[in-house]
Amino acid sequence: MKPKSKKGIFLGCGESINELSKSNIDYINNNFDVWTSNSFMINKEIIPDFYHLEVKEHRNGPLVKRILEERAELYEDTNWIIDGTRLHLLNKFNINKYNLEKNFYIYPKYYRNEEHGNYNPVPTHLGVSLSASLSLICDAIVTMDYDEFYFLGVDMYDSKYFWTDNEKYANVEIEDIIKTCKPDERKPDSIHPTYKMKSFIKEIFSFNNKKVINLSSKSLLREVIETKQINEVLNERN
Repeated sequence: MKPKSKKGIFLGCGESINELSKSNIDYINNNFDVWTSNSFMINKEIIPDFYHLEVKEHRNGPLVKRILEERAELYEDTNWIIDGTRLHLLNKFNINKYNLEKNFYIYPKYYRNEEHGNYNPVPTHLGVSLSASLSLICDAIVTMDYDEFYFLGVDMYDSKYFWTDNEKYANVEIEDIIKTCKPDERKPDSIHPTYKMKSFIKEIFSFNNKKVINLSSKSLLREVIETKQINEVLNERN
């Protein structure tokens, strides 16, 4: 995979995504490599350049299948990043609408025993740290030649998503089991399990001499990496 832009941004599914204005969204689409994962596809205003597909069939399996079918044209240029041990994920794509020989990247992975991010990624594999899929994505991102990289929507302080109780997505069919993060296991205000990635994100970018900036004023990332306001970065006047 090669970057399309000198700046990249990872957009998580946290509530801070709702702070983006229409002009912010246009700026992102026109000036950044956009990375997403999980069920971010619920958002139809931002078209990812790189999408790490993650599916837990009993949670978001039906939703992923529906949206990939509905938005195939929008995702024509999206690069899909697929875990080589989960090739069944390719079954979510309609082969009449997606060219599986183009823009699909199948990666081999390995598991790290260490919890820190002070390492150089292996060129041929993606590493799993802390049993977190976000660590795989960070592993891939730091190998890309970005001048700057940003995070938004990796909030961690609660288990809500940008679509939780949000009328903006009332027309999107979203199963109750993904209204918040594991509602069968934790309350919406409970800290998100990604909190364990807070220090890892700082460490892997720092160790690999990559500039990283957080754009969510509420994210726990504000405690460990440089944080800026959204309009400081995602604004045509800059």
